[in-house]
Amino acid sequence: MLKDYRILLAACVIAVGAMLLSIAKLVTPGYKAHQKAYAKLTGSTDFEIGVKQINVETKAGLLVDRCTTCHLGAANADAAAFDQPLRTHSEICPGLAEQPHDLNKIGCSICHEGNGRAIDETDAHGHFKHWLSPLLVGREAQASCAKCHYMGAGTLLGAETYLRGKELFVEKVCYACHTIRGLSDGKSAPELTDAGDKFTLAYLKESIVVPTANLATSTMPKFNWTQEADTIAALAIFLKGQRLNKLRDEASAPIGMLAAEQTFASVIEPSVAAGEALFKGAFSGHLQLRGGCINCHAVKNSEGLVQGGENGPELTYVGRARSAAYMASHIRNPKEDALDTIMPPFRHLSDTEIDSLVLYLQSLDYTLPRTPEPTAQALFSNYCMSCHGQNLDGNGSIAALLDPLPRDFTAYQFVASYKDRFVNSIREGVAGGAMAPWQNILTEEEIESLVTYIVSTTEDRQSRFVRMDVSLPKPGDPERHRFRDETRTLEAGDITSGQDAFQKFCASCHGMLANGKGPNAYALKHPLPRDLINKKFLNQSSVTDERLYRSILLGVAGTPMPSHDHLADQTILDIIAYLRSISRDTN
Repeated sequence: MLKDYRILLAACVIAVGAMLLSIAKLVTPGYKAHQKAYAKLTGSTDFEIGVKQINVETKAGLLVDRCTTCHLGAANADAAAFDQPLRTHSEICPGLAEQPHDLNKIGCSICHEGNGRAIDETDAHGHFKHWLSPLLVGREAQASCAKCHYMGAGTLLGAETYLRGKELFVEKVCYACHTIRGLSDGKSAPELTDAGDKFTLAYLKESIVVPTANLATSTMPKFNWTQEADTIAALAIFLKGQRLNKLRDEASAPIGMLAAEQTFASVIEPSVAAGEALFKGAFSGHLQLRGGCINCHAVKNSEGLVQGGENGPELTYVGRARSAAYMASHIRNPKEDALDTIMPPFRHLSDTEIDSLVLYLQSLDYTLPRTPEPTAQALFSNYCMSCHGQNLDGNGSIAALLDPLPRDFTAYQFVASYKDRFVNSIREGVAGGAMAPWQNILTEEEIESLVTYIVSTTEDRQSRFVRMDVSLPKPGDPERHRFRDETRTLEAGDITSGQDAFQKFCASCHGMLANGKGPNAYALKHPLPRDLINKKFLNQSSVTDERLYRSILLGVAGTPMPSHDHLADQTILDIIAYLRSISRDTN
């Protein structure tokens, strides 16, 4: 019992001590020591101790600033040698004989944010949970320039980092996915017009470096330039400066107000040089070009040196693999070819700019040296590995970005069943997918060599699997299944019955829309279910009704697609008729 009283007594002593400390803090706030020190340093004898306050009338309302309660020498040029928080504020616009900002009138929080009404250091600096405006220090304060200055095109002294961030927003192709009113109109990602009021600077930096850190479902790629601290800082400062509610309107904006619109360079005549500049997001004179493909796509120069990003297919060979019309169409709207691609549409590019990009891609001429003759493994490493993976398992460095996913050649059942298609798939590509035709880059001998290499990696296991040989039944043929000892005769596939059967037997994987996104799809092993409404795939000459019949009846060997031999032939014919009726026109 005595022990319990001792514990209670100790708790009371601690509680009383905490209360006394709180009272002492209120009675003798920290700013008193700063003010006494400042009075001593300046030799003032009539300095009045107390809270200092500046009221700033803005378009958004009254801004109360008590920062000079501690930062007493901010506007005093004679306090340049004092220690913080008593020191003179550094020049906001370096080099000007007279600084345009009167700190005695605007205070500190209008630029540095924090909590201007507080007088305790931690609270005043905004370092507490859920406060969206923690203190901005040094160049970070440039994010606040846009509160008063309308900065779109041009320059503004003292806002160099902010303006570099604006350039980076275009250079790093953020504009293609994100909307910032007056600058960009991307529709593939969250709008950032009011990012400064919604997010902290730390949040913005983290989201750029690790896109899924704050949004697990983010499809924003992780760029290889996110290790550059100055790049991240400038871009985040620019985004922090984006606010819908300004402190000044255009009529009352201070000197230095700039046009809200952004002006970009134009390409007058299509050329390889212009295409290269667009691809790299370079400047033309003092104006930026809207391009920047290099942030996601890599290319090899004539010596084979790789330059560029890792968030999209390498484009060294695309100018020889694809037609000019295909490339132009894909740049304008890539979802026409791959519905789930993360590549945004570049419809804002002019025909001249797109023609220049196409000319540049067509000018890339690197080919793996043929002297001495490259081995099949060298051919695979150079041309195939980024998609199909070093181990031929379909998990290359960019595989996750492709739709559908690349084939897994370690699945010996798949190789044993479909190896006769491989030569044609390499030569002519696979319509409706990312597999490009290689007939203009590889010789017939090299294509044969690649197929031999792919097949040889699982050759010792292929004999374990023998695929049945079945043929497509036709109307009038007898039904494979007997019903109550009665053999029925097949009829032409019925679309309505096929739709009902698809929803019952197929939608759990292929989705109710047949787009490959059923509830079970992402729990399956690579590759994921096929998108069956992609007309480019479904209507290519190699995807016959007989092929569809075999795939449904026997399954697709080496993939999660199981056999459906329990279905009647009539049901399968109905499903095929339904699929033919809904395949999406992507031309």
